[in-house]
Amino acid sequence: MAKRYAGLNLGVILSLLLLSMGFIAACGSNATQTGPLADIKTELLVRAPDGPLPLNKSIEVKSRTEAQDGVSHVDLYVTLPTNQEVLVRSDAAAFRQTNFITSQMFTPKQAGHYVIKVIGYNKQGMPASSNSIGFDVQ
Repeated sequence: MAKRYAGLNLGVILSLLLLSMGFIAACGSNATQTGPLADIKTELLVRAPDGPLPLNKSIEVKSRTEAQDGVSHVDLYVTLPTNQEVLVRSDAAAFRQTNFITSQMFTPKQAGHYVIKVIGYNKQGMPASSNSIGFDVQ
């Protein structure tokens, strides 16, 4: 009877070992898929203003996107005072440009709190979002 339980324990141990090996393999393949995200980086080159900005005056948003395999384009998103996020501009990079600095303009048309961010894309369409900056407009 002791041999029967020992065999059962060995079978359970082998089953658990095989399941864990499958889990580790699945996790490993997932990590490989997310690897290209590290190949692209986007950052804002502006800082939040010290005080409110004037209404109806254009604001320049500078950013830099770097991608080893080339930058496709950069999108400027603005969250309006109504909490609606809108795509304001999209600028394409030159062929195989790996370091793309953009200067994108937008004009706030209503008073309130705004939030800006930039999303850069590499040639495979992988995005990289910048940090967000919030500011008020009067």
